[in-house]
Amino acid sequence: MPTKDEVTVYSARLRRQTFAMLPILPTCQRCGADVTVTHTCTGGSILVLNGTCGSGKSTIAEILASQGYLAIDGDCVIQVVKHKMGSKQVALADLVPEVACEIDLLSLYGERFVLSHVITPAEMAAYVTLFRERNLAYRFVLLKPDYATAVARCQSRTCHTSVTPEYWIRHFYDLLAFDGGAEVVDSTHMTPEETAEYILGELGA
Repeated sequence: MPTKDEVTVYSARLRRQTFAMLPILPTCQRCGADVTVTHTCTGGSILVLNGTCGSGKSTIAEILASQGYLAIDGDCVIQVVKHKMGSKQVALADLVPEVACEIDLLSLYGERFVLSHVITPAEMAAYVTLFRERNLAYRFVLLKPDYATAVARCQSRTCHTSVTPEYWIRHFYDLLAFDGGAEVVDSTHMTPEETAEYILGELGA
């Protein structure tokens, strides 16, 4: 079993998006084989950035990563699960154990995490359980610019090679409605930098 200094944490070969965050797939630097993580996170804090496509989750996570947060991105998690399962399709439920695995790995390198990920109200309890089992202080932030802004951002963003169909934007925009447990941030008139500053400052993340 390699030590953490002998492990490459991120996998450029699984990359599908053009943002800075990469899929987390630990591999041995000596032999190139995938590494199974046996460590379990035992504390720290995690900030969950939730929201529909175009809400700014990944962009803000990148900003926080530049400030020392260890970042996990939902789109990257999907790529890793597809790789591990050898499948082109994954269920949302399949992503929870992979997020847990990635938190456990990253906890070897720090204790402040940011997760940019679409989490529906039905899945929220599973993530809360995951965080509590690892003694993580957690907070959910729902990024919710107005609908027209989310659509415009999806049409102009360059981090994906294709434009997200508008029905997916509408689907998650309507679905992501929480009765408590999530702090809503209307980022319609804020830049990503201003939104990140607001989350870190006004919300005290």
